[in-house]
Amino acid sequence: MEDAVKFEEYISLFNGTMEMVFYFDKMGRIIFANKSALELLEYESLRGLALEAVLPGAFHSTREGFATDIPIDGDAVRVIAYRKNNTCFPVETKIITSHLVQDHYVCLGVDISQVEALEKQLAGIKENAVDVNQIKTEFVANVTHELRTPVNGILGNTRELLTHEINAEDRKILNMIERGCEDMHALINNILDFSKLDAGKFQLEAREFDFRNMIDYVKSNHVNKIHEKGLDLFLTLSPEIPEKLIGDELRIVQILNNLLSNATKFTTVG
Repeated sequence: MEDAVKFEEYISLFNGTMEMVFYFDKMGRIIFANKSALELLEYESLRGLALEAVLPGAFHSTREGFATDIPIDGDAVRVIAYRKNNTCFPVETKIITSHLVQDHYVCLGVDISQVEALEKQLAGIKENAVDVNQIKTEFVANVTHELRTPVNGILGNTRELLTHEINAEDRKILNMIERGCEDMHALINNILDFSKLDAGKFQLEAREFDFRNMIDYVKSNHVNKIHEKGLDLFLTLSPEIPEKLIGDELRIVQILNNLLSNATKFTTVG
């Protein structure tokens, strides 16, 4: 009598949960199925039906009882549940030994259709991301390869001219062109190194460089365009700055070039 009262309490509790609940015996026959199970599987009653009819891939009937691939009192596993009309959907299922009657069990099932749909969408997104990244990598490799050709041509001709007898002003201009080509090569190498950029492991280089030569180089890159626009460029360097500094000269040049380009673009007078 006490067990019957407890069983009725279990039924009341199980009918209030969103999970599918099957209470079954050692032969695998369903004694009770809650409202969620009946609604999801589209049955009016499951009493007396073998669990094999609902979870055919996970339960098998034998003469001695039932066999299952789901570990009893173990972790939940994913299986396929079949509705009355033979359509199916994925569920996450686990089996718990009943404490009411010996050799009776409770099978819990959660509909994970939406979860699997989201997982498939996520897998598709990841696959597309890999494809896009591959296209990006190939595009950058092709573009940088095409960039190297004219840069190498300019650099080769510039170095050839530097071997000739030329005046100091022309030599200064050629040295600036040579420096610009070398910087272009360094930038191309950095663009190609996408593995570091994507992994967030891009690092600044710490090398000794001549600060004033760097400033003269940046100034030479912009002074003509600034004057063409009718603007003036004044440069003041503190004598306390040492001639040699340690840092990533290429990155500093990039920053100063961007600042001067913006200043030239957005300044009308001054």
